[in-house]
Amino acid sequence: MTRRPAVVSSLALLAAVAAGQALAQEPVVEFTVSPRDTLIGLSQDVFTSPAAWREIAVLNKLPNPNRILPGQVLKVPVRLMRWQAIPARITSTVGEVQLGGAPTQAGAAVQEGQALQTGENASAVIELADGSRVRIPPSSLAELAASRRYGGRVGAEPAADGASSWFAGAMRLLRGSVEAFARKVPRAKPLEVETPTAVVGVRGTQFRVAIDADPGKAALTRTEVLEGLVRLDSAAQNARAAGTDVAAGFGATVEATAPPGAPRPLPQAPDLAAMPERFERPLVRFALPGELGTVRVQVALDAAFDKIVHDQRIPAGTDVRIPGLDDGSWQLRARRVDDAGLEGFDSARAFVLKARPEPPATNTPRAGAKQTVGGVEFSWASNIEAQTVHLQVASDAKFEQLVLDRRDVSGSAVAGQLAQAGTYHWRVASIKADGDHGPFGDAQRFELRALPEPPTGGVAPDGRSLVLSWSGRAEDIQHVELASDPAFKTIVAQADLDKPEWAVPPPSRSGTYYFRYRSIEPDGFVSPYSSTLTIEVPRDWKPLWLLAPLLLLL
Repeated sequence: MTRRPAVVSSLALLAAVAAGQALAQEPVVEFTVSPRDTLIGLSQDVFTSPAAWREIAVLNKLPNPNRILPGQVLKVPVRLMRWQAIPARITSTVGEVQLGGAPTQAGAAVQEGQALQTGENASAVIELADGSRVRIPPSSLAELAASRRYGGRVGAEPAADGASSWFAGAMRLLRGSVEAFARKVPRAKPLEVETPTAVVGVRGTQFRVAIDADPGKAALTRTEVLEGLVRLDSAAQNARAAGTDVAAGFGATVEATAPPGAPRPLPQAPDLAAMPERFERPLVRFALPGELGTVRVQVALDAAFDKIVHDQRIPAGTDVRIPGLDDGSWQLRARRVDDAGLEGFDSARAFVLKARPEPPATNTPRAGAKQTVGGVEFSWASNIEAQTVHLQVASDAKFEQLVLDRRDVSGSAVAGQLAQAGTYHWRVASIKADGDHGPFGDAQRFELRALPEPPTGGVAPDGRSLVLSWSGRAEDIQHVELASDPAFKTIVAQADLDKPEWAVPPPSRSGTYYFRYRSIEPDGFVSPYSSTLTIEVPRDWKPLWLLAPLLLLL
């Protein structure tokens, strides 16, 4: 037998009508009546209490509260709907992530009231019961405030009556930031992100919320909407009525005791065209030319940026410096930050890091070294990770004109023959035992100068001088030496000249003499001595001719 509701008194009806008018400002769901449903029966297994049907009957202006039809749609305040807590789930983690103060990983369930904390180089993603996702970047702390399913019948599995189910989810941000992707499903309440200063209610699909709590300053909540629409309210009760809607492409801020500021357009995405696609040093470093303000940079393992391992803000005029990454493929994104702290749209680039095995540190020849052509010794510090070293020497800075290319060098030094004078560049790379070839180190530049040309000359035809010459440059100083022994231990004459020739009186004694020279260039480079020129100085017979008349008298 169908139970009939008791007659509602006029006073009760008036009270219910007044209550119904107040309900216009609270969340309401539309419940579709199934066969054999009655208000009293729904109050027992769908609504919160046996008395709920009275208020629902008044709100829906039912002429006969005991008669509802299959397919009929009832407006029901969310507070009168029975709900069930459904755990959220961690779908992704990287780095040091804690749930409720203990280490956690992907697959773990998150209960209402549990907090998820990410370390400096860590991030996580939570999936709520309705399929919405909340990304928690590095150095953030967020709590699952609510994860609930409304409208489920007592004892029924969620999948059995999903058509009459609504969801409500909320995150409480305590430190850092979150990025939410709200799924479009029937909701008892909008997906919310709460902070100490604001409540962000989402009717959109993608938005960010961050809290700035600098010491000595009032806490500030920022929200940026990328898709859809967001309702931003102050957490202070006296300012809740002054909330604002924030549309896609806009952001807004709110402090603890004030209403939200007016929405403002989000900054456009920065230009990452100057960023290289490949880096060969452990410290990833590049410039952001033209950026006049702060830029936030994040690095992740994946293109969706669920696994963020690096997060920093780059002040204007400062290079991006990212330490601690392993070799491999990475994803980077950057967004501008305006003067209110609002972050704009993303620019994203993929890059490859190949910095290991690291190249050995070079020793000789050092950068800017000068020496003459011939044998050149190349040396470097040993790298315990490298079995061999790849040495390259080129006549151009781009290493397109190689003059020496050796991949099989063991040890920490090797000699090479370079016969042409000029400017050269050399570099080395490490090769592991398994053949893994690391990047080349920074190239070193050195110069090879030509060897001195052999000198020419000897005793002048008149015998009164030694005349010597050689090939030399007008800007060089020529240091010359004349010795009586080939080892040049006994120097009989020497000089510094400003031209490549020398005229000097012959030694007083006849015999064999030896000459050599070297050049001192304007940059201080001193060439080796030239080859030795041997000079025969004949005996001077003129004094004997003066004695000839006396000899005839004898």
